Amino acid sequence: MKSEISCAPCAPSSPRDPWHRPAAGLALACLAALLSGCVAPGSQLESPPQTVQLDGDAYRVEQITASTWSAQAPRHLPDGPQKKTNLVRAIEKASNCKVTDSSYGAEGVALNAQVDCGSRLKN
Repeated sequence: MKSEISCAPCAPSSPRDPWHRPAAGLALACLAALLSGCVAPGSQLESPPQTVQLDGDAYRVEQITASTWSAQAPRHLPDGPQKKTNLVRAIEKASNCKVTDSSYGAEGVALNAQVDCGSRLKN
């Protein structure tokens, strides 16, 4: 004769209610935080993207962190040293800080730069 064992609804190991397990509860809490758009204060953009005009061309510049900026050149501009120089100029103009280091992002579309705002530009 086969007997069926029934578990109480509040039993932590109940196969019918997996959310009573501590790990599952933690996972649910993390998922809820991600879906709610909860962001740490320091991880938000410092400023919205802006357009900087240089020599008649519009460059898109945005601040990523307090010392990291990113800039994109118009698509019609050819790659080369002048394009990189103008991207650096656009970042310096938008940030009013000196670019100390820069490199192209993984896709090669945006120039990412570190700035030193202690060395403010004299414009």
